[in-house]
Amino acid sequence: MLRDGSRQSWLIVSCSELLQTLVPMCLEQPVPDEKHINELLLEIAKRPRAALAQLPTPIHRLHNFEGQLDGQELWIKRDDLTGLEGGGNKTRKLEFLVGDAIETGADMLVTAGAIQSNHTRQTAAAAAKCAMQCALLHFRWTEDAGPVYRQVGNILLSGIMGAEMFLDETDRPIEDQSPLVDFYEYLRSCGHLPYLIPAGASEHRLGSLGYMACAAEIVKQSKALDLHFDYVVHCTGSSSTQAGLVAGFAAMGEITRVIGVSDDDETSIKRDRVIRLANDALAEIGMSVRVLPTDIEIITADKSPYGAAESETFDAIRLLARTEGLIADPVYEGKAIRGLLALANDGRFENGCRILLMHLGGTPAVHAYANQFGSLKLSQFPI
Repeated sequence: MLRDGSRQSWLIVSCSELLQTLVPMCLEQPVPDEKHINELLLEIAKRPRAALAQLPTPIHRLHNFEGQLDGQELWIKRDDLTGLEGGGNKTRKLEFLVGDAIETGADMLVTAGAIQSNHTRQTAAAAAKCAMQCALLHFRWTEDAGPVYRQVGNILLSGIMGAEMFLDETDRPIEDQSPLVDFYEYLRSCGHLPYLIPAGASEHRLGSLGYMACAAEIVKQSKALDLHFDYVVHCTGSSSTQAGLVAGFAAMGEITRVIGVSDDDETSIKRDRVIRLANDALAEIGMSVRVLPTDIEIITADKSPYGAAESETFDAIRLLARTEGLIADPVYEGKAIRGLLALANDGRFENGCRILLMHLGGTPAVHAYANQFGSLKLSQFPI
């Protein structure tokens, strides 16, 4: 709870407020295993939660793009519109982590990511919204994508929003965020009361709760639309998005298959991590149901390392943009779209099934990859 008047009380959604909003939401429509849905929402509502996101995010059909599939119906969930500057999936996760940070009296949010990290940008936005300080450690997890890579996109927005930004130039694999603890201790020695958020906001006991709640939101919206999604497809990186969705659907008894498309060419580490995070999240809220290895499906469509993309991924980005007017980035969402097309071409989806594509944000990073989209054609006028 807030100890003084320096931070607005609306930043924390109370248990009673959540009960008033979430429980009626699941009762408005008949749903499968209604008791389990109520249990899930009630347990989630017990956690402190910062009011960061504009929810529910829209769901709408991709009438034009679904022509690229083979008789499947394609919808999209717009988690690029979650509300913090630039949008994205980390906002749902940060609601719970920032709520816990405020509850514990922290004055600074501390996290890490690549230079063009969507997560660091959303953390900077969350800190600004909650009148907290923010310190970001940027790792060299990928090569610079172009000459303005360190000046535009996510890192530019983080700077404008007031985050204190640091850089570690050591070449590191994407799984290595080991200096983050030392970074946290350095900030403590400077007199701050920092709250440590792992890169991607995933390896945290509350990191999967945002997408467990999102799973309930999807069920609510699908019922309102009088339809059922057979598949949910999205990009998988630090893994708590997929873990939360899988755990949430399992807790509700909802039969929807979640397929993750890896943001690089590695799937085994992610598969193990999704299972662990999903079951940890279920245990965290006291749910007895468990996720099995057979519940986890992750594919690779683009074998480029993290932060890089093949030309076919850029083609998929253009295809979505020119059929639906929606922009995807080369790091995450472009790979999800390419994965969706690969799955369809491989006959993974049954004819007539219904697919929900999750747009998890990342649009600001497109500017950092501008040189890889090719030159723009500007015709002289008058001709």
